[in-house]
Amino acid sequence: MDLTTQKRAALAAGSVRDLIGLNRGLYGDAQMMARGYNAQADTQRATADGRDLRELFDELTQVATIANESQQRFVDLFTFPVTSPVTSVLQTMGSGPQFEDASEYGVPVSSRAEFSTLDMGVPFKWYDHAWRATWQYLADATETEIAAQAAAIVRADSDHVFSKVMGTVFRNTNRVVRDSRNGSVYDVLAFANGDGWKPPAYEANEFDESHTHYRTTGASTVSSADLDEVITDLKSHGHARENGSQIVIFVNAVEGDTIAGFRVATGAKYDFIPSAGQSFFATDGDLIGQQASATFAGFPVKGSYDEAIIIESTRIPRGYLTALASGGRLNPTNPIMFRQHASTNLQGLRLVGGPRDAYPLQDSYWVRGFGTGVRHRLAGLVMQVTTNATYTAPALYAAV
Repeated sequence: MDLTTQKRAALAAGSVRDLIGLNRGLYGDAQMMARGYNAQADTQRATADGRDLRELFDELTQVATIANESQQRFVDLFTFPVTSPVTSVLQTMGSGPQFEDASEYGVPVSSRAEFSTLDMGVPFKWYDHAWRATWQYLADATETEIAAQAAAIVRADSDHVFSKVMGTVFRNTNRVVRDSRNGSVYDVLAFANGDGWKPPAYEANEFDESHTHYRTTGASTVSSADLDEVITDLKSHGHARENGSQIVIFVNAVEGDTIAGFRVATGAKYDFIPSAGQSFFATDGDLIGQQASATFAGFPVKGSYDEAIIIESTRIPRGYLTALASGGRLNPTNPIMFRQHASTNLQGLRLVGGPRDAYPLQDSYWVRGFGTGVRHRLAGLVMQVTTNATYTAPALYAAV
């Protein structure tokens, strides 16, 4: 009896044992799994401590939702959401027509607000990270171990979003973005960089085409005059408390420690005042006004200087002051655009299950699609602490 006849006879008799024996004789034990028979992996439905894997997958998708909400504390306060590759953005703040003294016989001067708009482009790209686990790993892993893996991925996503935003902030050159849907090309502009664009006037402040928000200190150490220059410039464009903006200056610990020592008594224009989150501080006189809040956009606040709050972060390269004017949560005056997919189902960090619905964790992956671009060319300013006259973007974010 040939092999095919033997297989048919085994199937007809319902003898699974005989069929397996025939298959093992031909291919060996190692080949059995490749020919469609159930393996131990197909029965692995719980972690080592008894947590159902399907339930755990559903819970991790909720972790992604919570992570998106937490991430938004930073994103919402410095960005404005968009879904299109280019947006026409008004670059003026608070300027408009003015009233004049009325006369009995005269006719008032007619005027209209002068609006300065720019078409601001923003790229979009998908990013993902695969999380694969063999059935042997899932058999021995606990819920805590798997959750720790997910937490590490969530942190990586948070760092990635922050890096992309900061890459846009530090980049002092313009670029272009091509819309994959129709091939159209749009300009992705940096903050004011002396590229020939004349910033609009604000109140009595006039600017020329060489105006730039990428500068250097001209010295190897940050001084109070540098902070004065940064804050004064943002105010000169209307990005100040009078228009509802909060100036935030991000620095590294090296610059943060220097700024913490600025005092009027030693020549500074203002005193640095530690935030309410600092454990202890002392002054030579009475503290007038309120201390800055302990946190802003999810970051611990070091303190305040004039209108600005100072945030110290290890993710800011040494030798840079990064000033951004936040108009508030999802405010259209925020400096950065944060582009996501037009479909709300494809926005934010998402956990996508593997090809087998019953075992989604075994070949799952995390995915996010987004892009960042400058929205308001005058709502951010970067100052490099260097003796060089020309600004150079930090290597950490130069390729972002």
